[in-house]
Amino acid sequence: MVYVNFNGMGGQQPPASRPEPETSKSDLEALQDRFDRLKLVTMALWTFLKDEKGITEDQLMARVKEIDSFDGSSDGKLKLGIRKCGKCGKALNPKFEKCLYCGFITPASSIFETF
Repeated sequence: MVYVNFNGMGGQQPPASRPEPETSKSDLEALQDRFDRLKLVTMALWTFLKDEKGITEDQLMARVKEIDSFDGSSDGKLKLGIRKCGKCGKALNPKFEKCLYCGFITPASSIFETF
């Protein structure tokens, strides 16, 4: 099949494909569902801390601001650095402790390194 480019230059390439709107919408809905579940769990944990430890909202906000600055930027996001293999120094896939290059196992030092 030959595709014609209407600017006068015929060619063999098909028109650029665009993602299906339904796919993008379902992906967005899936992300929204995950966000909503995460928010629910976070709120449940917060109520435990508030009720059991007497922590105030002001203390929580101060801790959020403190942690927000861990990556050097107070922007409402936390970007952790890339983990490196303890043997060869190459970047590790966050889902695995085993290096894809040399096979060395570098355990995560924090649960947050696994996301």
